[in-house]
Amino acid sequence: MDLFDEIDKVKEDFPRVNRVTNEVRNYKLNVYQIIAIVLFGLCFILGIIFGNLFATCETSSWFFYESCKVKEFNFSLMIMIWGAGFFVSLAIFSVGHIILLLTQILEKVSKFNV
Repeated sequence: MDLFDEIDKVKEDFPRVNRVTNEVRNYKLNVYQIIAIVLFGLCFILGIIFGNLFATCETSSWFFYESCKVKEFNFSLMIMIWGAGFFVSLAIFSVGHIILLLTQILEKVSKFNV
């Protein structure tokens, strides 16, 4: 029993580009999923903008914020906005996917009832 012969028996071919693109083209997004993608894009852009608008002070302490000499980009605020946007978008996208699956089930069941 040779290990390489066993691997040759079990291995599968990599998916071909045509098959993958056909699967992607056949997938349809519903309104909830489109809203989730747009919302994630908006949160991505807003995270960058707010990170720049609410910059952190580098050289002075918090009590003397007005006397700040050098301001830095606020990475923690950007990451928080990105994370919140990701989880909210993920939740909305999941609801949209559940609705899509339920409509597919309803279509299959309605074929049997007719």
